[in-house]
Amino acid sequence: MSGRNKKFAIISVSDKKNIDKIANELVNNGYNILSTGGTAKFLTSKNVPNISISKFTKFDEILEGRVKTLHPIIHAGILAKDEKSLKSIKNTSYSLIDMVIVNLYPFEQVISKKNCKFSDAIENIDIGGPTMLRAAAKNHNRVTVLTDPNDYQAVIKEIKSKGCTTKDLRYKLALKAFSLVSKYDSAITNYLIENSKNKENLMPTELSIVLEKENNLRYGENPHQNAALYSIKTPKSLGFNFKQLAGKELSFNNLVDSESALSCVKQFKKHACVIVKHANPCGVSESTSLLQAYNEAYETDPTSAFGGIIAFNKKLDHKLLKKILSQQFIEVIVAPNITKECLSIMKTKPNVRLMVIEDFSQNTKTIEMKSLKSKFLIQESDVKVITRKDLKVVTKKKPSPAQIDDLLFAFKVARYVKSNAIVFVKNKRTLGIGAGQMSRIDSTNIARSKAKKSNISLKNCVMASEAFFPFRDNVDLAKKIGVSSIIQPGGSVKDKEIISISNKHNISMVFSNVRVFKH
Repeated sequence: MSGRNKKFAIISVSDKKNIDKIANELVNNGYNILSTGGTAKFLTSKNVPNISISKFTKFDEILEGRVKTLHPIIHAGILAKDEKSLKSIKNTSYSLIDMVIVNLYPFEQVISKKNCKFSDAIENIDIGGPTMLRAAAKNHNRVTVLTDPNDYQAVIKEIKSKGCTTKDLRYKLALKAFSLVSKYDSAITNYLIENSKNKENLMPTELSIVLEKENNLRYGENPHQNAALYSIKTPKSLGFNFKQLAGKELSFNNLVDSESALSCVKQFKKHACVIVKHANPCGVSESTSLLQAYNEAYETDPTSAFGGIIAFNKKLDHKLLKKILSQQFIEVIVAPNITKECLSIMKTKPNVRLMVIEDFSQNTKTIEMKSLKSKFLIQESDVKVITRKDLKVVTKKKPSPAQIDDLLFAFKVARYVKSNAIVFVKNKRTLGIGAGQMSRIDSTNIARSKAKKSNISLKNCVMASEAFFPFRDNVDLAKKIGVSSIIQPGGSVKDKEIISISNKHNISMVFSNVRVFKH
């Protein structure tokens, strides 16, 4: 492992955590430390003897520090297979380099800042660091490469006990180095794509997706399936960074349902509550308080709310939390924030999960992915906002302002109900929801039967359909139910007939001109 009469370790890091400790240990075990710029200053301030790269190569840094380690003496020392390889080089100043400790310029940290300038991002693209890491990782048969302060102790332990690192450890560290460089390059690529003036770059010819494992899950959708939770490192994605404050481990299905409930409730500005079961809303309300919103959402379908997920868009207090826990069995409660008293209340129900969404206010346009075995489907997230101005009244009878408010509310809910979706609403609360049926008329009948089961009157309610009506049957049934106004996208070949029947039944109808299928 040693090169000629000396052992050398290059240290060039942006993250200086414990770097003085490992440097001291290396010095004590016969290593000479080579370092660059800020790292050299830091080690010197900690009384760790080190040699500057410039002195070692007899070549000063140039281009304002852009070129420091890109030198044959450095890379020959890293890439040489053994001392014999160096003897073919006439220049006797070449020495074997046994260890490379490098972590890269904090590119991702820099671009995550709100006011990051493009020029700042470019200057934080590391060139020399990845080059040394790749060289050291390639030559891991001899060279030890370190990128993570958490690995320092393992390296020191082997050096102390065996005099050098083992081949197995060097292999693991090389794999980690190549992984880091790959993720780093992907982050840069995706940043340049996102900042391109070419809008088509949202769906580029090639897309690098970097995932980082957060934790294993107990199981997947079913107990016989393994599963894990990964966070998307690149491309940049926001909206579901959460902290679990209480309860047992979150399951695969818990996470799917929680994200669905969160996405739905984030649409509303006033106090809102969404209750989800099996990825479908079963009760939604927007009201003057979270308590009122919860009560109305729960009353829509108490049976389906059993074992569901509850999401709020405002700070949750302990009084409401206490009521929820005493009234129903619940799997997960999701909120942007909670009062401190909530944590003590949660101790009475140790299995119920409580999640706080740390990036609740973030609504950036992002992508959604669906795995198709050997392929990925990728699309833009559906974040299109439908307003009064977007609605087209197509019937003789016009909806009242209050009905328009209910129509918009119902359509927001329908967006997160699996197709075919039908939603009945009055006073910004759901009265009945029909989800996931192959026939739209079946969804309407289910929504009607659920309202009936909960003793909820549908008289003068509004009705939302996430896609157009292919036949008149839904409008005819709406008349029998007591629906006063309908919102649907329009676009059917039978639109004229549907409008005519609506006029006949004295039901007002508006087109959103936007379909919101949910599969």
